[in-house]
Amino acid sequence: MDILNYFQQMVDLASDGELQGIWFWASCYMLVVCLYSAYFQIRTRFWATTVGNIHNLGLKKFGISNDLSEQQYRGKALYSYSVNGQTYEGTRISPWVFVTNYNAKGLLLRQQAGIDMPTKDTVTVYYNPKKPQKSFLLKASKFGILVTLISAVAPFLVYVSRFYA
Repeated sequence: MDILNYFQQMVDLASDGELQGIWFWASCYMLVVCLYSAYFQIRTRFWATTVGNIHNLGLKKFGISNDLSEQQYRGKALYSYSVNGQTYEGTRISPWVFVTNYNAKGLLLRQQAGIDMPTKDTVTVYYNPKKPQKSFLLKASKFGILVTLISAVAPFLVYVSRFYA
């Protein structure tokens, strides 16, 4: 069976609501998204650094739930930095965007503890040398890249083991 026929068969199965077709296309989606994410994370590991000023670092609460366990949080930052005499402002902490609830907001605080702050008012900023307005306070870790790559291939491994083993 050639690849185009196989894809067509998976389209037909997914259209009929069959698990094999749905799993196949979900696996394809995960592969594409996670491989792009890993590529981006690897690129950010080679971004340039500069020292900037930290203006705000903490947690941002959003959502309207009154139940603490359902309240949503994400990291919040505001920093400024200069590249070639041009001043920029950044708000992104990491290539990974974490959103969590009240019970797990400690994970966000732990992430922020990894930010390199030479003094209490300064921070190391990682920026794209080709587009200096793009920046983060944390570069992607090797472990994070590995998790992303595993997330890319794991659905296909499960797909093959479930439908072809």
